[in-house]
Amino acid sequence: MIVALIIISTIALYLAFIMMRTSVLRSVLVVIFGAGLMGSMFMVYANDHSHFGMEKVTTTQTSTIYSASPSKALPLLLRQDVGTDGKHQVYIYKLNPKHKATHTKADYDVHNKVVATNAKSATLTSKKTVWRYKNGFFKTLFMNQNNNHLVKQVNTIELPKTWTELSTKQAKALSKRLASLKNPSAKQKAQMAAAVQQAVIAAKMKNPHLTAAQQKQVIAQAQAKLQAAAIQAAIKQVKASVK
Repeated sequence: MIVALIIISTIALYLAFIMMRTSVLRSVLVVIFGAGLMGSMFMVYANDHSHFGMEKVTTTQTSTIYSASPSKALPLLLRQDVGTDGKHQVYIYKLNPKHKATHTKADYDVHNKVVATNAKSATLTSKKTVWRYKNGFFKTLFMNQNNNHLVKQVNTIELPKTWTELSTKQAKALSKRLASLKNPSAKQKAQMAAAVQQAVIAAKMKNPHLTAAQQKQVIAQAQAKLQAAAIQAAIKQVKASVK
């Protein structure tokens, strides 16, 4: 509507100033239409630079997020740098474990922070502030332009201690290291077998009447513990060698 006012005021000012003879009415109309044109242009300027007719609105939304990794044993939050200065990042995760990964918005007005918690699930809380028109009149006047313009967004990602945060480069390096664990050397196999045997011996010392089923459970737990330790060691090595 503001564009229509500018066009109408311009045409009316032209007709009054050029087409009419000098008279009091002409002077009055020139003043009226000139003021209308200048006022309309000033409102456009004020809307673009000072958000005239708008107000700040803040909303907060919390969502459960899921690991970007397909492995249930290794829940990951991935980090990707934006630009070359390393001051801005986006974080990669899933909103549904069966869907493709998504990421936080890449914008200089979007700020992310990661917090470790004792919670069982990971969450993303987005506090978003935008410019929004005060009412329908201003929204119609400025044709809804600049509505919901982002002022600032703060994303707080709360991660359980079982999760790991890695850069995308570190994740690739970790993937290679974990692939090598699937084919352990003879020495590594011997060390694992010895560790499992020690776990079985310790369990039998606590319970001399250990059944076959219980022994299988002890072996499975020992193997899972060894695997988890190997994964954590690989993560530590990757974090130290890859930035």
